[in-house]
Amino acid sequence: MRYRLPPLNTLRIFEAVMRQGSIRQAAGELCLTPQAVSQQLKHLESHLARQLFHRDVRSLKPTAAAQALYPHVRDGLDRFAEGVQALQAARGQQLYLYVSPYFATEFLVPRLGQFTASMPELDFRMAVGVDLVELDAKGMDAAIHWAYSAPAGYVETPLLDDLKVLVATPALLERLPVDEPRDLLKHSVISSLVANTLWEDTLDLLGVHERTAQPIMRLHTHAAMMEAVLAGLGVGFISYADAVRNVKAGRLAAPFGMDLLKQLPLGHIPRFSLLVKPDHPYSPVLERFRQWLLDDVCTEAVAGFASKCRQAPMPEPGGAAAQRA
Repeated sequence: MRYRLPPLNTLRIFEAVMRQGSIRQAAGELCLTPQAVSQQLKHLESHLARQLFHRDVRSLKPTAAAQALYPHVRDGLDRFAEGVQALQAARGQQLYLYVSPYFATEFLVPRLGQFTASMPELDFRMAVGVDLVELDAKGMDAAIHWAYSAPAGYVETPLLDDLKVLVATPALLERLPVDEPRDLLKHSVISSLVANTLWEDTLDLLGVHERTAQPIMRLHTHAAMMEAVLAGLGVGFISYADAVRNVKAGRLAAPFGMDLLKQLPLGHIPRFSLLVKPDHPYSPVLERFRQWLLDDVCTEAVAGFASKCRQAPMPEPGGAAAQRA
């Protein structure tokens, strides 16, 4: 064996912990649990037969052995990244994305032919999911993700607010009328499993300051929430385009109107954003896709409303990484 190395994944985790100075922050960057990161560090220490960190409840301090090892691991991973990026640059026109399900079905896929028609040689790939994955590990170029702000370890281009409408079936509202805002406290609530403050923010907008122990059904995808609301299981938060279609068809009703949550300030409205890793430069294909999203997909004409996230200054494409490319 030419190389007597510990598992490379333990070295990648070690580098992230050293750079971030925190197991929790490294776990967030790598889309792992802190427990998994701690376990991998212990595995590395066992392989090296050296202690790498002094741990207590509030701090994590690298040992002299960790300080000596770190520059070699960092430089080695940089070389790996350079080799992968050089290979990717030579592979031709390819774009591999990880996309939030609702954005994929409502906005991207119906218009994707406009983009791919202009690039007939493009090898386009797309995976769909709610929970953000480690892009580099999957060989992905970028993600379109639902959140209130960019997760740690990513550079964000805000694309489109996911404006929600509070709706329910007419049958449910007939059985449990909502004549005033406080009547909402009688209802079960359907919301996203992803952490959010939609229910609390809505009650605050309506001047309801009580917080009763209501049943809350948290579901993983917008499609599941949609089905639960249509089944009359509670009042729920539905994305604007679906709410418009279903209210118009009479399948749902919006007791406080379609525009209530437009009053929320920037930072309280979840949004879809294009995410890249800071050390992954924008390729010409990815920058062309980014600009197409901004110009032709994530617009007021398509969404039916003006996105507050688009009113903030846009980052430069690729940031510092693009300058190095």
